[in-house]
Amino acid sequence: MSKKEKSKSQIQELIIFKGKLAQIKTEKKATSSEDVDQEDNIKFSYELAPFGAVYRYSCLISNESNAPITEIKTKIKIPKNLQVSRYSPSNIKIDKSKSDSEFQVLNANFETLDGNSKQQINLFLNLLNLNINSEISTSISYVNAKDLIRAHNAKPTKVILSPGKIEPKIIPSFQVTEFLKIEGIKKAIKSFGVGIEGKPYTELYYNQVNELLKKHNFQLITKDDTKKIAWYFGTDLDSKEDVLIIGQIVSNKVEFLAVSKNPSIIIYVLNSLEIDFKSRISSLSLVKIDQIYNLECVQCGNILSTFPNKKGVAVKCQKCNKEQVIW
Repeated sequence: MSKKEKSKSQIQELIIFKGKLAQIKTEKKATSSEDVDQEDNIKFSYELAPFGAVYRYSCLISNESNAPITEIKTKIKIPKNLQVSRYSPSNIKIDKSKSDSEFQVLNANFETLDGNSKQQINLFLNLLNLNINSEISTSISYVNAKDLIRAHNAKPTKVILSPGKIEPKIIPSFQVTEFLKIEGIKKAIKSFGVGIEGKPYTELYYNQVNELLKKHNFQLITKDDTKKIAWYFGTDLDSKEDVLIIGQIVSNKVEFLAVSKNPSIIIYVLNSLEIDFKSRISSLSLVKIDQIYNLECVQCGNILSTFPNKKGVAVKCQKCNKEQVIW
């Protein structure tokens, strides 16, 4: 095996992506005039943080008193250019209420939070467009140990997406393997399937992937046209962090994989590529945009192993074993 072929093989074996939960800083709720002991021990925390290829908005309710609180009602107001792809834990029901032109309102309610316990609600948010300069607001009400209703309004969380400025950068192909092993590196993936029955247009998809990566100002490092996988590299001029992008067609899936120390630029680049790819494919009159499906497991967020080329076929998540029909 030549040195170039060995380098490609090592690169393909290293495409493993995992996400880490963000740490939440706790803010203490102001003491109210009634039931001081318990009120002083009901705390709320909120966090918006990068989580792989999406943002995760978390709301944590901590009951550090000895008595339970009941009838907990959480209302979260989210900009409409953010889409909730999934939430956790899955045993909490989240409903949509009336929305206006700019925001959608989600309600998450549960009956009881026992003394000395916590409940965290996580919303995983995809970007529907890249023009985001808004905020997420949350309000919570509950009934305390003296059957009095208490309410808490969180300070709005700003959602500002800074566009990346990519400059192409040339590196030897063998350095890709070294880059993947750098300490502190972050990795994420966007994977989707095009809802066309029968044989997929893999050659067309692969050509579009390469054209888009060049359009987004990434430098081609190496590619394997037979396996339909290509490696591109660039530097974000604002953060000065390098970015590796891998585009591939595998198991009927179109995938963009991003690697960088900067999680925000990962989110921006992956969502930019997804939005542009869907727009291009729909413009060819093959399918509509809503017939291109994201391939995250609806329960755990793991990337599904394949995209079926026939409607109504269930796919089983290899991580949580959840079976789901994608289209």
